[in-house]
Amino acid sequence: MVKTKSVRKWQKSSFLVGFVFFLTVILLFVWGYNSLFKWAQNKNDVPINEVVIHGQLSYINRDELENKITQQLDGSFFTLDVAKLQYKLEENPWVYGVSIRKEWPRKIHVFVVEQDVYAVWNNDLLLNKFGDVFYADGVEVPKSLPRLYGPEGNEKDVLKGYVQMQHLLDLHQFKISELVLSERYAWQIWLERSIHLNLGRSEKMKRVQRFVDLYPLLSDYSGKEIARVDLRYDIGLAVSWRDNNNNES
Repeated sequence: MVKTKSVRKWQKSSFLVGFVFFLTVILLFVWGYNSLFKWAQNKNDVPINEVVIHGQLSYINRDELENKITQQLDGSFFTLDVAKLQYKLEENPWVYGVSIRKEWPRKIHVFVVEQDVYAVWNNDLLLNKFGDVFYADGVEVPKSLPRLYGPEGNEKDVLKGYVQMQHLLDLHQFKISELVLSERYAWQIWLERSIHLNLGRSEKMKRVQRFVDLYPLLSDYSGKEIARVDLRYDIGLAVSWRDNNNNES
């Protein structure tokens, strides 16, 4: 009987110890959670103060871009509207795309992809390498860019035609300075050597190849510079020459 009472007393004592330990753990957990919440809340009230810009920038001023980003930082790490900031930055016509990543607790990384300008379009617009049109005022672009002309909505077709013909001409050290697709979809190109090629509406690549093949003969034919070559014929071509006074004949 004495042994039984002793066991019961030990079991009761163990239960109390376990209960006190469990209660202590719960209290510590609640205290830790509240402390962490208050710390995070305090951090949340602190605005982001560091901006890191990534990307190769040729036409965008890095300092001006950073100032614009700083002006848009109207929140802390948790409350900053990344989508809104991205939209604001993409208003710059030279920005092709932006992605933003936060770094705890007060830093953001801004990854910028700049427009890859490929050509001047219809005198006052620009084309990127995908054939997308954009307008960028106040930025000087290289004068070596080709000038492409064509009906609105045909930007990608004109750019594709330019790339194809320039690739062929590159093999023979010719460079296109201007290319025109008329309203009737006829092609004309001007080379940097001031040679005008009239290609017509069809088989433009074959006609460019014909010019390339015959150019050595044409350049030696009269001793004069070639001014214009009409390649719209199924067989042959018509040539105009430039005299000493820079007039066509």
